[in-house]
Amino acid sequence: MQGVLGESNKAWHSTRMTEDRMVSREQLPEVLDRASVLGEVWQHFPENMFLIRVDGPDFVVEAANAKMQELFAQDCTGRRLHDILPWHVAEEVVAHYRECLRRNAPLRYEEHAAFRNAQGKEKEGHWLTLLLPVHDGQGAITHLFGVSQDVTELRLARASLERYNRDLEAVIEERTKALNQANRELEEANRRLETLASCDPLTGVGNRRHFQARAESEMERARRHGSPLSLLIFDLDGFKRINDESGHAAGDTILKRVTETAQATLREADLLGRFGGDEFVVLLPQTTLAAARRMGERLQARVQDEAGVSISLGAAGFLADDTHLEPLVHRADAELLAAKRARARR
Repeated sequence: MQGVLGESNKAWHSTRMTEDRMVSREQLPEVLDRASVLGEVWQHFPENMFLIRVDGPDFVVEAANAKMQELFAQDCTGRRLHDILPWHVAEEVVAHYRECLRRNAPLRYEEHAAFRNAQGKEKEGHWLTLLLPVHDGQGAITHLFGVSQDVTELRLARASLERYNRDLEAVIEERTKALNQANRELEEANRRLETLASCDPLTGVGNRRHFQARAESEMERARRHGSPLSLLIFDLDGFKRINDESGHAAGDTILKRVTETAQATLREADLLGRFGGDEFVVLLPQTTLAAARRMGERLQARVQDEAGVSISLGAAGFLADDTHLEPLVHRADAELLAAKRARARR
């Protein structure tokens, strides 16, 4: 072993240093000049160390340290790589050796191999290898010196971490989808709750709370721009009698029919709401009181024709000092009561 190392050392010096840069033995630290130190390194180095002889097209193991012998469970000295490893594995290894020869320079690479050692045990791992070409006195490459660090545990840990990350990403993706679905369901539930809170469940138009909020917003707009705004309020004549004589189901049908007729008569910008029972209100933006009364007359005629029931109606126009909806409703309701009394006297 010492002879091989000595010859390799001489060849390295002869090709890597010119005479004027050659370092004499007297200048080397004493500890590195002892063959016993190199022997100790070779014998006890914790990674694979090997010297490969370039033998024409073949590569022959000229020396292998104890760690390398342990890996193969045999003395590899004097044997071709193709005699030690499965053919396809040897070809992959030799390809790196040929590349090092081609470059005539150190080569670092990572390799993966799977094989059975001399004892028949399965061996598989990853190695990080450094190859150095060794030259003779004429500069020809005679050997390849290599060190292979076993990085199998590192690669397995990395693969395990990557699997864990993939699994974690899959869990996160699944939970994100579930969360998004839950959010969509929550939003839909909130929309349904908002609908229930703002709409009359029988007729589908806005309830008193919804109508009041929208109406006061329109009142503020009318006040700000000085635009006209009017309100109609109406109820069904004889509705109590319909419920008493025909039942509440018949009364509900009449209410739905009246609602549909009113919606078909009103403009898109108008707001229809049910205040409760058989009482409805209509907010008419950009509408004078006179125009609102004409709309009320059309509404009465169409409800009579299409729903088969008469309605009594009152109207009121927005005034600048109406700070809330109540005064407007109160004036329209007073007119409605007057109309009902007049109808009762006829």
